[in-house]
Amino acid sequence: MTDAPDGGRPAGSRPPAASSFSSSDDETLPGSDASSARPAPAAPADGRLVATTGAARTASPGAGGAGGAAFPDREGAGAAPEPRFEAYGPAAARPVERRGPGAHRAMRRDTGDIDNMLVVLADPAAARGSSGARQRFGLYDGVAPDVNRGGRLASWYVLEAAVAWVAGRVVVAAALGLVHFLTGSVADNGGKLDHTGLLGWDAGWYESIATHGYGGAGEESRRFFPLLPLLVRGLCALPGLAGRQGAVLLVVVNALAFALTVLLARLARAEGFSDPAIRRVIWLSALAPPAFVLAMGYAEAPAMLLAVGAFLAARSGRFGLAGLAGLLSGLCRPLGLLLVAPMAIEAARGPRSASPRWWLPRFAAVVSPAAGAAIYVAWSAATYHDGLAPLTMQRDAVRHGAAGNPLSVLWDAAQGTIHGEVGTGLHVPWLLAALVALVLMARLLPASYPVWCALVLLTVFTGSNLDSSERYVFGAFPFVLVAALALGRRTVWPFALAASVTVMTVYATLTFTLAYVP
Repeated sequence: MTDAPDGGRPAGSRPPAASSFSSSDDETLPGSDASSARPAPAAPADGRLVATTGAARTASPGAGGAGGAAFPDREGAGAAPEPRFEAYGPAAARPVERRGPGAHRAMRRDTGDIDNMLVVLADPAAARGSSGARQRFGLYDGVAPDVNRGGRLASWYVLEAAVAWVAGRVVVAAALGLVHFLTGSVADNGGKLDHTGLLGWDAGWYESIATHGYGGAGEESRRFFPLLPLLVRGLCALPGLAGRQGAVLLVVVNALAFALTVLLARLARAEGFSDPAIRRVIWLSALAPPAFVLAMGYAEAPAMLLAVGAFLAARSGRFGLAGLAGLLSGLCRPLGLLLVAPMAIEAARGPRSASPRWWLPRFAAVVSPAAGAAIYVAWSAATYHDGLAPLTMQRDAVRHGAAGNPLSVLWDAAQGTIHGEVGTGLHVPWLLAALVALVLMARLLPASYPVWCALVLLTVFTGSNLDSSERYVFGAFPFVLVAALALGRRTVWPFALAASVTVMTVYATLTFTLAYVP
């Protein structure tokens, strides 16, 4: 074997394989080292040693060689750690690795940027516990420092939320237009298609309570908690708004739906979500299949907004605000009671103190959801001598139903498809997906989130009637956060969003034709 004319590597040897490290084709995770995405410098041809460090990579000058080029790390100048040297000869002798199509993607997955949620779900060793699973998705174990300091909200959150909010209203308007077309077509053929609009179903009850009060709306109206109708009633006392309860109700809930999307983006930022993941959170909160109820006169928008506010305040240590949000949440929906559990978990975090300044706000945050519900129950007892009626009415067979075995409830619902009850059978896949998402949530998010969602699911599963179960699950907003993480691939997200919009249109159309209970 003869030496090369330039005195470098042997003429018959293979050239060294160039190292190629590229960033993920989905998104760069927060906290990942950007230097891992740079191509390694080519080895010199004169047999010199190559020095590599974490902060800079330099080629040591040899006889007659030029000075080495430096590759500064993104964290700036600093003392470089001890270099590691690799002789050129063994590196040059390695055979060239031949890769088939798609091998570069497998190589990227080997670098640790695992974006397949099934790995976190099915392989505990790969995820290295819940903390390791969160780190693989760039999530913080605590709260993002800028959010914890009360930093300003990024302007693009608001703009993105506005676009998503408008898109959600366009989808609902399209469903209403389709219903109007179907109604006209059926009428032209001598038939009649029953239908409703944005003030249909439960929205009609809220409008009636805001207009006539609980006494004028009927005994059954007491199952609807008072926060939303009281807000509408108070606004209608303003000049020019008297007698416009329906319009005011729709304006209020749609404005609160926009605030919900913005605040949920803020919470995702607090938990360390990357910007692409936050964008997915924003769009899913506006275009998830059950999200059409946010455009109707339902209490979902204020209830979800208060829940997000309670979590964000408690996670960032502002327990006074968490207590206020919890109190209003208890006045808004019966499920607001369940916020007691996650608030207790958050109140127990961190160092403890006997000072009232430490424990009093935390205690208030824990008991405030129950206190809010207790206020309404006490009023009901004083006025109608049946304080528990707002809760027991929900157990009627035509509503949530009496408590039952969750497995039997699911099996009966699945059999409904065989007996022509397709709407009942459609609840089953959504609830099974929610169970899978709950397992993922337990690995990816702090304990307060899966505990709260588990209580919501338990409430759904123990009722013999699964109507509205999709709306209840959507109201537990951490499921939206998990879905945003699960749909992180660029090749998956556009199709998932398109499918979500399609299903949302279908569900809204079925709701407005009275074929589906929202």
